[in-house]
Amino acid sequence: MIASLGMLRNLFIVVFFTYFCESALAVPNSSDRSSSRIKQVYFNLGTHTQFYNAIQNDGSGGLRKIEWKPVIGAGIGIPMTTNFIFLPEFNWVLPQTHEGSKIFSNLFMFRGDISHRPFGWLRLRLGTSLMWANQQGRGGSAQMNNGNGSSTFYYPDENKSSLNNTLDFGIEAMFEKFAFRLQTYTYSFFVKEQKQLSYSLFLTYYWKK
Repeated sequence: MIASLGMLRNLFIVVFFTYFCESALAVPNSSDRSSSRIKQVYFNLGTHTQFYNAIQNDGSGGLRKIEWKPVIGAGIGIPMTTNFIFLPEFNWVLPQTHEGSKIFSNLFMFRGDISHRPFGWLRLRLGTSLMWANQQGRGGSAQMNNGNGSSTFYYPDENKSSLNNTLDFGIEAMFEKFAFRLQTYTYSFFVKEQKQLSYSLFLTYYWKK
């Protein structure tokens, strides 16, 4: 039952994005060719940190605070009211290799925010993401220390994907055609035992405003 509800939720999000993007990109009729619904087009370049302070990243027990995983993306702005704008976007965390190139992973973000600018230089964002994580194992094995000796550990040799929905918050400092943004993504927001936080740092170029 829980799995079915999750799939329905993800389907709703996909339909939601499709509707807004198709309506935004629709060609205006001959009597309204100057009133394009897209008021902003922008491009993201940044870095992504997965599961902040939740994964050990060194032998002394230190937890992950920041990762340098390159991200590229693009989005559009669709005005909703005088003070709010809808910002659907797509971001791609560029392919990463792990365990000596034995595991290859991608992360795709299909996301959207409703934003408000209380000041000309500041934008606040509230939204959601559909996170598509893909992992490809190349097989093989390795001898690794197990505490008392060594054991053989096997790498996966199949392609696996997972979908997750997140609750997102962002804050963006605006400087003419450029902006700097901190964007957070909370997994399992309403389940305390499973809640995890990831974040991205973006430098954004606004091609059209």
